[in-house]
Amino acid sequence: MREVLLLGFHVGKQYFERYSAGDAFPQVAAYKLESRFIDALRLGGLRVNTLATIAVSTFPRIKRVWFPGAALQGGDAGQGRVMPLVNLPVIKMITRCLGSFYGLLRMGRGADVVCVYAAHSPNLLAAYLYSRLCGKPYYVYVPDLPSFMGGALERGRLLRWLKKIDASLLSWLLRSANGLVVISRPMVEDQPAWKTRPYLVLEGISELSPIPVGGVVDKKMIFYAGGVNRSYGIVELVEGFLRSGIDYELVLCGRGDLEGYLAEICSKHASVKYLGFVSPEKVAELQRGASLLVLTRNPAEAYTRYSFPSKLIEYMSAGIPVLTTRLAGIPDEYFDHLNIIEGFSISAVADALVKVSLVDEQYLSDKAARGRIWVLGAKSSRAVGKQLVEFMEDNR
Repeated sequence: MREVLLLGFHVGKQYFERYSAGDAFPQVAAYKLESRFIDALRLGGLRVNTLATIAVSTFPRIKRVWFPGAALQGGDAGQGRVMPLVNLPVIKMITRCLGSFYGLLRMGRGADVVCVYAAHSPNLLAAYLYSRLCGKPYYVYVPDLPSFMGGALERGRLLRWLKKIDASLLSWLLRSANGLVVISRPMVEDQPAWKTRPYLVLEGISELSPIPVGGVVDKKMIFYAGGVNRSYGIVELVEGFLRSGIDYELVLCGRGDLEGYLAEICSKHASVKYLGFVSPEKVAELQRGASLLVLTRNPAEAYTRYSFPSKLIEYMSAGIPVLTTRLAGIPDEYFDHLNIIEGFSISAVADALVKVSLVDEQYLSDKAARGRIWVLGAKSSRAVGKQLVEFMEDNR
């Protein structure tokens, strides 16, 4: 096996930044994860060509209907093609499926296999049809279960009904794949239909150029970057921080359904700062100056069983202490390097923050440094790439 055609949403940095502008929920974390997935395949020894449409909110959530096609130049590492997209309800799905199928026919001749990024029915249907027509295997990387995505969006009865149909279609298409790469083991354990397929658990990939370890800062800062949604435990984080009374600042950035709540809190408490959506470069800058990075998702939320916080590996790669709740989607091996919030409540968060603030700083730094070494080795693009290539070769 020498060449893979990756079907997904990797449209190139310039295209992504240009056409995601104005989107209330830009898919930054997903784009970064897919980029690392591509890097891993290439470091595994494969030439990777990419075929993509942009992942954006549907009109009118973003005020753009037409997204043009484009060519991406990758040199010897692989070429890329962005297919055009009509961003209207239903039509978006149809144009994505047709564009993907047409692109597969054009670009798939030299590929040994097709790899589909994400369980998205238009792309999966295109890959299935192409696989049956041309006799080439396809694999699917499942970073999220669609039924648990879009938690911040309200859905009407029709959309919920369409989602049920989509879930049935997805289940069938995934059962037809040659292999599945899943982000957590419970994804397969709780989906009987998937157990018939070979699978590999891949919860995340560290960046090729991780954020460097930060220096000494005057004011201790707790930092959170990501969705500011109620389902992500943001209320418990903020209220727990205020209750703790520790001499830190809490800085948050991202978009979500609690933006109004955070603005109100900031107007009353100078120790809490909400920056809204900021660029990845700005996030990296803020992260370097943090004393503690935090994740407070509720372990009782069903989605946490089938997901892995994409920020966690990024946090650990920075070599900065991390405080998190204990989620079912995080393998046990990670917790040796993390500081844990026992339980989930405002009081639990407050108690954990107080406890961390009283721990010797050198102990916290040493623990974070060991975590950085571990994650940059075990979850590096090169290590993951080797696993991916072996998995696909063994299950053709």
